Amino acid sequence: MSQITRARARFRMPSFMHRLLARHESAILIPLILLVTFFYLRNPAILAPITITSILRTMAFPGLIGMGMVILMITGEIDLSTASVMSLTAVFAASLIRDAGVPVWQASIYALGLSLLIGFINAVLTVRVGVHAVLTTLGVGLAVRGFSYLFANGLPIYPLPEEVGYLGTLRPLGVSVVFVLMIIMMVIVHVILNRTTWGAAIFATGTNKLAAQIVGINTNRVKTLAFMLTSFLAGCSGLLYMSQLPLPSGDPIIGKNLELDIIAGVILGGVSFFGGRGSAIGTLFGVMLMQVIRTGMVVAQFDPYWQIPVLGLFMLAAASVDVIRHRRSER
Repeated sequence: MSQITRARARFRMPSFMHRLLARHESAILIPLILLVTFFYLRNPAILAPITITSILRTMAFPGLIGMGMVILMITGEIDLSTASVMSLTAVFAASLIRDAGVPVWQASIYALGLSLLIGFINAVLTVRVGVHAVLTTLGVGLAVRGFSYLFANGLPIYPLPEEVGYLGTLRPLGVSVVFVLMIIMMVIVHVILNRTTWGAAIFATGTNKLAAQIVGINTNRVKTLAFMLTSFLAGCSGLLYMSQLPLPSGDPIIGKNLELDIIAGVILGGVSFFGGRGSAIGTLFGVMLMQVIRTGMVVAQFDPYWQIPVLGLFMLAAASVDVIRHRRSER
């Protein structure tokens, strides 16, 4: 290698590292690596195949729904009803299968249609009526969870045909089918956000809604589609969760409190509460970080009650960074 080539390499490397560290994905990947290293020093079992498989399986459901949530939050909105949609979708499908004799595939289509309807209701109340998304989706989530208990009379709906649990038994690449679907969805969302005009419209809507409307972007339609996609993925997760239960059933407690994991993962992944910033890869790392913390503290034999405070501190740190970035961008 000539001296000129070596000199060019020396100048290029700092520039490459600067661009790498400036990416949102790196901001979460670095603490993820540090945490894994810390837990490994405490107990090497954190990198045992069974532990890694457990982390991947646990992160699959919040990660799958998170791929819709990242689009929604980039537009400047949020959905707190996703876990309830999981429950109602599973209960509704199970009720149709057991009580009405509807074929499994047809009941699944009806249940997913219901999830799209719930997403559309969230969009209408938020986008058209003008109710804040937090209030809208919180209220809809409570109502949906209530309907789920009404449908099931507070009890799991079973027995169900064997084919209901078919997807739950699949282990492609040695992990659950939900994890594979999450990866596929991550790739799709990444392409949408970075390679399509709709992705540009999503970022424009969240960055400056008025400016987006001036250039001809239908921001209401963008947000409506984002709400419906998020709810649809929650519906898919509900059906898949039902198929993975030891005894496949439509249980109204499916997804209980999972919305906290979804929001935490998305926030830790660098998605801005103010809209206009976020990525599918960052969301994947955020959900993974959350599950590494949960599993790592157990493997490292920390008091399990420390899990929630630690996750809360990480969320506060991510939210604080988000606010600081937003204030700097406004200057």
